[in-house]
Amino acid sequence: MSGGMIDLVVQKTLTSAARVFSLDIAVRSDSRRVVLYGPSGAGKSLTLRAIAGLMTPERGRIMLNGRTLFDHADGINLSAQERRVGYLFQDYALFNHLTVAQNIAFGLKRGWSNPPRRTHDPRVQQWIDMFELGNVAANFPTQISGGQRQRVALARALIAEPSMLLLDEPFAALDPACRC
Repeated sequence: MSGGMIDLVVQKTLTSAARVFSLDIAVRSDSRRVVLYGPSGAGKSLTLRAIAGLMTPERGRIMLNGRTLFDHADGINLSAQERRVGYLFQDYALFNHLTVAQNIAFGLKRGWSNPPRRTHDPRVQQWIDMFELGNVAANFPTQISGGQRQRVALARALIAEPSMLLLDEPFAALDPACRC
């Protein structure tokens, strides 16, 4: 992952029976780290989903390092896979039917046969070791702690070497000693 520039102007309106929510955000930064800070329900997660390609804005543009990911006016909307963005979901979004090692390996390959039952890629073991998950690598997400689940999700997001990493509530379940 390299530092770079993000240029984001996004508008999206969501309507439910209870309320109407309008997201209207503009961010331009050449900093390596950008923090979206605000109260619950302000649209931070929705903004991250737009950058990742998991939500399509109604209007606007999203550029990363000079590369257009989305531009409503020009009809550009790269798929989530084409964007090369890693995403650590607030709720981790792990696959409960896959082991810890398989969840991490999922970030490497796309397709229906993903991941294979056996994970032989040395990058998987590298992330297992780095995040001290060796003793739970064969376990399923329902068998490990919240902090371990978050480390698995982070390893899955990092293993494909994304050009940008999006973290949604990244420290919520980590022990204070792991936050360094």
